[in-house]
Amino acid sequence: MKRLSSDTMLERIKLYYLSDDRKLSDEDDKIRGRWAAAYSMLINQRGVAREVVLMLMKTYDISETQAYRDVFNCTRCFGPVRGMDRQAMRNIVTQWATEDYRKAAVTNDFRAKDKALEKIIKANNLDKEDMDLPDPSKIQPPVQLLSINYNFLNTEYFKLIDPKAQEALLKLNKKVMALIDASPIADYKDILLADDTTFEDVTD
Repeated sequence: MKRLSSDTMLERIKLYYLSDDRKLSDEDDKIRGRWAAAYSMLINQRGVAREVVLMLMKTYDISETQAYRDVFNCTRCFGPVRGMDRQAMRNIVTQWATEDYRKAAVTNDFRAKDKALEKIIKANNLDKEDMDLPDPSKIQPPVQLLSINYNFLNTEYFKLIDPKAQEALLKLNKKVMALIDASPIADYKDILLADDTTFEDVTD
């Protein structure tokens, strides 16, 4: 199958940087200049492709598709830019694959069309469930801690809360008291539950 012209252009531009005596045509050098500018913009914009696309469109008077293509190709030529976010990369891959699909449709190349569609599907997670939606089965209900002073159960304020809550707290209190009674600290229960208990300093 014949290679796309963009691939051979990429090779020519790479060879230009790797060889001392390699020369480019005016058209290739023009594209090389755009790629170099796009790469510099990507670094300055910390990998945010959308900002670079808008800058390229304004600077070089090119279409949005061409600007995305330049951003994609500059990373193929010079390497990925650290900090480039995933969504930006998805946009670039999608734009490039869409262009590949259009070219394949013109030549009736079904295999190339399938590959382009596969890239679009994978780049946008279309073969999976919505990645932005949480899995309900994995969501745990929030855990709330309730701190109650035992003396509160004997105050008038206790009677103001919901009757079901009163019943639940009384049952819980009963269980706690049963645990204390069965433990070694049972003899100190009255002291532990008293708020106003005073303790004398022990001195030798």
